[in-house]
Amino acid sequence: MKLLYDGKEEGKVEGKKWIAVLYNDIPSLPSQMDSDLKPFTLHFKPIFDLEEFNTEEEIYKIVKALQEEGFDAFSYNLQGRFENLIGLFEKRRPDLIFNLVESFNDSSLKDMMVTGVFEMLGISYTGSIPLTLGICQRKGLTKQILLANGIPTPRFRLMAGGNILNRHGLHYPLIVKPGREDGSIGVENESVIHNFKELKKRFEYIWKEFHQPVLLEEFIDGRELNVSILGSEEPLILPISEVDFSTMPESFNNILTYQAKWEPRHETYHRTIPICPAHLPKKVEKRVKEIALKAYQIMGCRDYARIDIRLDKKNTPFVLEVNPNPYLSEGMGLMRSAEANGLSFGKTLRIIVEFALGRSK
Repeated sequence: MKLLYDGKEEGKVEGKKWIAVLYNDIPSLPSQMDSDLKPFTLHFKPIFDLEEFNTEEEIYKIVKALQEEGFDAFSYNLQGRFENLIGLFEKRRPDLIFNLVESFNDSSLKDMMVTGVFEMLGISYTGSIPLTLGICQRKGLTKQILLANGIPTPRFRLMAGGNILNRHGLHYPLIVKPGREDGSIGVENESVIHNFKELKKRFEYIWKEFHQPVLLEEFIDGRELNVSILGSEEPLILPISEVDFSTMPESFNNILTYQAKWEPRHETYHRTIPICPAHLPKKVEKRVKEIALKAYQIMGCRDYARIDIRLDKKNTPFVLEVNPNPYLSEGMGLMRSAEANGLSFGKTLRIIVEFALGRSK
């Protein structure tokens, strides 16, 4: 199947398709603190919008964009209930599931199980298969696969339970994070540690808080890049995006913490500024894209994914994570790179849909 990036596709499935934009969200009640906090109470000058991420609004934008592209799209919230998933198929079988499910029953590991239901029922869906989602969720396993295939990733050690070893074989500084989370959950300013005392404290915190293996990784102090890719058989590597840490206060480490990604009222959110396309020497850009594409293919990603990479002081790239089915918010992440490539929000969504429809045909 050959994709033509003008919204048309060779062998494209014809007719108006009924598409369920599937997600899983259980709204929480807003706190009094959130409603009372005003921009003038902040101790820094914000650069970006101060509104919190709203799942319903983001889903609405995706549905609306798909409708404008000619699809009969609607949103469907599982609300953490398996019977809701089955109920969707009993009412009317969609032509395609646009899969935006990232967790189920408070577990990010269970998103692969939802796609497993799609597979068993023979329903077409966007994004990666259950195996890819499950493996990429396990950071240690992903890194082992990358290394086995000659893809550079920072030296690491995965530890679970018991007392942490003083002689772990890694060089400080380290970054310590949960081994089975995504979206920078569990990554904070305190995650970068410089000695055994700090390591022991952070390890115990992660183990107690998340009840899962803890990843110790040698910290690459350098530039952070995001490489987004579209496709399967003939992948398109989108322009590389860089996280600019140049305005980060000295009291914070140059990393993308949970606060830097998702909390608009935290200073680091406004000090991690995206630059797309990234300004890289041609040889470095070529090498980064080659490594990102190899990681994408080795991990079995399809339709779309984002590869997070760090460059050390010698411009040597190291893959940090492989992210199948990343966030598709307009103007952010993968969509930022797509726009830099001349693809609108709606056109990018259409391309992803057409990949999946092509498989169903």
